[in-house]
Amino acid sequence: MGGSCSASSLSTGTQAFAALCMVGNTCFFSSEPTQIYRFLRTRNLIAPIFLHRTLTYMSHRNSRTNIKRKTFKVDDMLSKVEKMKGEQESHSLSAHLQLTFTGFFHKNDKPSQNSENEQNSVTLEVLLVKVCHKKRKDVSCPIRQVPTGKKQVPLNPDLSQIKPGNFPSLAVSSNEFEPSNSHMVKSYSLLFRVTRPGRRDFNGLINVSWSDEPSFCSGVGRLMNEIHWMLTLFFLCLHQFLYNNNTRQQTEARDDLHCPWCTLNCRKLYSLLKHLKLCHSRFIFNYVYHPKGARIDVSINECYDGSYAGNPQDIHRQPGFAFSRNGPVKRTPITHILVCRPKRTKASMSEFLESEDGEVEQQRTYSSGHNRLYFHSDTCLPLRPQEMEVDSEDEKDPEWLREKTITQIEEFSDVNEGEKEVMKLWNLHVMKHGFIADNQMNHACMLFVENYGQKIIKKNLCRNFMLHLVSMHDFNLISIMSIDKAVARLREMQQKLEKGESTSPMDEESSEEQSGTTNGYSENNMRERSSEMDSISGVTKQSKKQKL
Repeated sequence: MGGSCSASSLSTGTQAFAALCMVGNTCFFSSEPTQIYRFLRTRNLIAPIFLHRTLTYMSHRNSRTNIKRKTFKVDDMLSKVEKMKGEQESHSLSAHLQLTFTGFFHKNDKPSQNSENEQNSVTLEVLLVKVCHKKRKDVSCPIRQVPTGKKQVPLNPDLSQIKPGNFPSLAVSSNEFEPSNSHMVKSYSLLFRVTRPGRRDFNGLINVSWSDEPSFCSGVGRLMNEIHWMLTLFFLCLHQFLYNNNTRQQTEARDDLHCPWCTLNCRKLYSLLKHLKLCHSRFIFNYVYHPKGARIDVSINECYDGSYAGNPQDIHRQPGFAFSRNGPVKRTPITHILVCRPKRTKASMSEFLESEDGEVEQQRTYSSGHNRLYFHSDTCLPLRPQEMEVDSEDEKDPEWLREKTITQIEEFSDVNEGEKEVMKLWNLHVMKHGFIADNQMNHACMLFVENYGQKIIKKNLCRNFMLHLVSMHDFNLISIMSIDKAVARLREMQQKLEKGESTSPMDEESSEEQSGTTNGYSENNMRERSSEMDSISGVTKQSKKQKL
């Protein structure tokens, strides 16, 4: 598989040379990266991720300049539009493209058999072809054909017998050559279609380039064909693959600066090397000077980090829907903060030369961080981007679980309706706040009275609630003092309702702030514990102070 370097002879007009290494499918160790980059090329043509002309080393591909932005003013837009409209109205007939057809001349060596039925004119159709700029989604430049009119042109006329004013003419308005917002026209051309009825059609396609030319005194438009000679520079490209410091691929020469994988025209050797180094990091590129140009040695990058660096949501999606774009969706926000960016160095070919010590230069990433996918702890499903802002771990009572709890309580047959209503409210209350320990029950009872006391009074469930508190005391979950406080607070709310005062339940957040944290000891619990211990021991706080 080895080969020698070959270079073809170049013309004398050659100004510069470049080298590029071609990748072939016959090279066994480079087939996988080559196929990957070819796939990426096809995908970037359909849906490009970025524009190459926006890169710093590809600035020569950007034909637009930002000089007019400095002097641009929004207030001047109206005056410019009014000025353009005034100029259009002041334009005379000279602003139109007027075409005058003297005749259609066609020499036929063979005499026609149906000469008596032949017509002495042909139908000429003129179309204005607009070649528009290619948009992002377009594969090729869109072409629009605007019909301007049809005329009957005499066939092989005798110009000496026809007066100059009797020639058919056609005028194309200058408004057809104005750019529109939807289609930015790149070039214009005229398309002529000649048809002779009753015989074989003469389909002649004539492309004429139109430009602003001074009008002639005769008033007859002239069709001018301009031939532009362009100097093409040829570049010698030497393609050589290295594997274990040995040539394993036949060297080829190219005469352009196109990337062999992306087919991107870089136009400059430095831009080509920069593109290869940054966009095709699966290979290592070393620049070597050549007397007739340059040479780039390509080898496999053994230290390439091929780990997945894309959106982690795409890995767990269904096949066929990972990279589909059916509409706007919320994506995982990824923000990279560059603390220190190195100073941009001047463009130099020395950065592509092979290092003397032989060590491979590894580009350090400017941004570092993790790109992980999180899962729900209860369902083990991936956490979607729209669920990032809401912590699902705090939602202990989803809607389906509340409905299931209420349905199960309704199925009880050994309790009355009042007890069912109290148990519904209590179970939903405990499930929402996550009360799981015995020392949280005192705080749970007081919070339950604050939130649902008004509802208990309106439904006449005070006795059922007292029986529920007594049942909890029998299981040593709450103290007698907690029962007294809860009942006292319930009676206070009942008296306010009888007087007509509003006793709206407190907000959950404010009640939690006043009562302390939900899952820990609060100050009220500590005081209740201390007073309870004092009452059990039979010694009051006043007697303790006297003893001290």
